[in-house]
Amino acid sequence: MSVLSETRTRADSISSRPIPRSEDSLVTRPFGQVGYRGRRIGLLILLTTFLLVGIAGRLLQVQIIERENFLGELYRHVDHASLEGQRGRILDRDGGFLVITDHLPSIGVNPQLVQRPMQVARSLSPILGKSVEDLYSRISNRQLQYVPLMRQVSPEVEQKVLSLDLAGLEIRSEEARVYPKGEDFARNLLGQVDVDEKPLNGLEAQFSEQLSGKAGLRTEYVSASGSIRLPGGGLSYEAPHPGSDIQITLHTGTQYRVEEILKKAVLESGANWGAAIVLDVETAEVLALADVNRSQSDGQVRVSGASGSYLNAFEPGSVAKTLTIAAALDLNRISTDEIFAIPNRYQFADKTFDEPYVDFDRQLDVSEILAKSSNVGTIQISERLTHDELYEYFRGFGLGAYSSGLEATPAFPNESRGRLVPPRQWKGTDHAVISFGHSVSVTAIQLAGAYNVIANDGRFVPPTLARAAINSQGSVSPLSAAKSRQVLDATTATQMREMLERVVIDGTGKRAAVDGYRVAGKTGTAEKFSLEEGDYGERYTTVFAGFAPVDNPRVTVVVVLDEPTEHGASQTAAPVFSQITDSTLSTLGVAKGG
Repeated sequence: MSVLSETRTRADSISSRPIPRSEDSLVTRPFGQVGYRGRRIGLLILLTTFLLVGIAGRLLQVQIIERENFLGELYRHVDHASLEGQRGRILDRDGGFLVITDHLPSIGVNPQLVQRPMQVARSLSPILGKSVEDLYSRISNRQLQYVPLMRQVSPEVEQKVLSLDLAGLEIRSEEARVYPKGEDFARNLLGQVDVDEKPLNGLEAQFSEQLSGKAGLRTEYVSASGSIRLPGGGLSYEAPHPGSDIQITLHTGTQYRVEEILKKAVLESGANWGAAIVLDVETAEVLALADVNRSQSDGQVRVSGASGSYLNAFEPGSVAKTLTIAAALDLNRISTDEIFAIPNRYQFADKTFDEPYVDFDRQLDVSEILAKSSNVGTIQISERLTHDELYEYFRGFGLGAYSSGLEATPAFPNESRGRLVPPRQWKGTDHAVISFGHSVSVTAIQLAGAYNVIANDGRFVPPTLARAAINSQGSVSPLSAAKSRQVLDATTATQMREMLERVVIDGTGKRAAVDGYRVAGKTGTAEKFSLEEGDYGERYTTVFAGFAPVDNPRVTVVVVLDEPTEHGASQTAAPVFSQITDSTLSTLGVAKGG
């Protein structure tokens, strides 16, 4: 067979084979039949349709049918957080920080992580100063995840706690008031706040509105438990604003020195408490104001937590004679060189007054009556004045009123007005005893303001402790609104300064002298009235009030010691006045010789 015929035979064989009937063959599939892929697509479309219908139905339910219910559920998971504005600072007259807000560590514990609660309590007790029993009761409460043990401790305490390396202890940082000059420095004035920065007393309480910051607000979505802030869930944010700073008039160096002098004086004299004030004569700004107490438990002397200079009223004794004599001199009822016959005993109304420490009759001019602190001489001078005149001058000097100079506004929280009853209520010997400092009571700040009148050419300027509020933008708002007033003629004030200088030169105030300076002032020793006994007893308040230098007064200084062992003001209060005045004039750079 030829090649050609073999090829044809193979071709005929192939062409005669039947065509396979496979379902996969496109050639034999009937038109329009839905295959496997088609069914999947159709099913997907059907499911998608059902899903979209479901979503649409749910949206209809949420946004229209049950809209209010779902909005309420939504808002239950929105957190409105108040953001406290930082409390303002308290500054001294030169802008130095006296009180600031910083962060302090607080010690806490997670009881669920503590394995030996009693051991932990025993370890922490000496560091935190708390009883083992108290700490154990807190630490062993395993129902809680956090229990505070002591808030706002010092960094030193924090380090001691950390060194224990105890499981379960937690140290958190929180805002707290911090005192850069030390916690005792001027604490009588600055005041305190609690651990939540709520003011308790002092300037912190008086100017709380200005010091308090303005709260901000953060609104955001949180988890159902409210403990987790959701990412991107912030809705709104209003930033907090810090409180204003309060600038006060204290001179830090002078305040520190006065505190140290006064603490030593109270400790050595055996007094219960003491007060010392230094005023700038022209402005009556308080350069220093110290109050110290002796502890009844351990006898230690420290700066008081409250200001007795504003709160404690006492009978001034002989320092009030200055005011009586100034009133009579100002009204031209006496002259400085007039001589009075001073008997040893003197009858006024229904009482006979004995001249203290003197058992003979004398003749004294007005300067000598003041220098030798004659009760009888002062009574005789006061008889040249009517009740109303004596009362009005005492009021003019600031007695019986708030030291702010404002009738209804105290200069300091809980300030005392002292006691000066109206003349219509005076009876019997009231006129006489008020003239030399009994049946009238004053505070140390009132007394400082009164003596500053004589130093300041007869003008009363309310003693000022706070200067201004300074907000975060630097805007300054003065805090003192009181006005000054003329009490004495300037000539009268000059004459009184000269007579008070004589008290220091050759009178009862010799120990108040300051080397290199001309000093003027007056002693006062007042018996304290006993409510239990209904009479005056053997307890005394000693006072010295004065100023320096005499020719151009720069500072007025008052010292008060309550119930010192030696009750004479010339031995107790006068030397303290000398130390404070000497230190202050040196600090202020006042040249000697004046």
